[in-house]
Amino acid sequence: MEKKQKNKKTSFIMNTDWLFDGVLDAEQKQYVLLDYFQKMNKHLERMEVYPMFIELSLHLGNMQTLLTQNKILYIDRKLSSKDDELIFSDLKVKDIPVLADEEVIEYRKILKNSQPQLYDYFNFAKSIWSIVYDSIDVVMKKNKSNLSNKSGFFYYKLPDKLYIWQYTNRKIYKTKNQTKTSLKLIYEGVQDDLTISQIISKFSKTYEKNNEESHPLFEVFCSDIFPLEETLVPIFKRKILAYISQSGKQNKRLLS
Repeated sequence: MEKKQKNKKTSFIMNTDWLFDGVLDAEQKQYVLLDYFQKMNKHLERMEVYPMFIELSLHLGNMQTLLTQNKILYIDRKLSSKDDELIFSDLKVKDIPVLADEEVIEYRKILKNSQPQLYDYFNFAKSIWSIVYDSIDVVMKKNKSNLSNKSGFFYYKLPDKLYIWQYTNRKIYKTKNQTKTSLKLIYEGVQDDLTISQIISKFSKTYEKNNEESHPLFEVFCSDIFPLEETLVPIFKRKILAYISQSGKQNKRLLS
């Protein structure tokens, strides 16, 4: 069966202007931050890494921007999926509110207290990310010579189910050297008697049937059980992109 995905927008748990939401009080903001960590814990305890890892990265970057520029770092769009990527052009800054003298004192206290806590929590989340990343193996199945192709496929097998995704790399309009990789689940079901290539040919609307050798094909393995949508799929993608990047660097070294 072909998997039809709904385009679900994803919101962050806490906005990056949380520090200025309501009363600017160091003690009160400590409770806000602790409540945020408790909500994040519910996801990380289930080994759900995305989009929580992206959100923590943004909050950590926001702390640095507040400390160095007195500006708020933010994005003005919702993520299109849990796997969505933030690129440089998504990041925006705005001025902090005008503060009274006593508020400036509280503001500095909040930054001093919050920055190390967010940094420590980010490292905690990164350790979970690393556990998952290291448990995944990527095997090149077909067309290694065409890794530079902007589109390819990868699949993941479970005892009773097969998943196949198509990845597409596209350049970001009006930016230099920025690309974004999107995924589309083209098949979820049993394999039956069809080969992987036959399933891809049947269910991918953009598959070049007359030029099969142009599409890289990977198989991904995981040595443990993690949530598929929130953890495995985003890290599958990043591991494949790392494989492509490393292969490209090796080819350059061989040619130099």
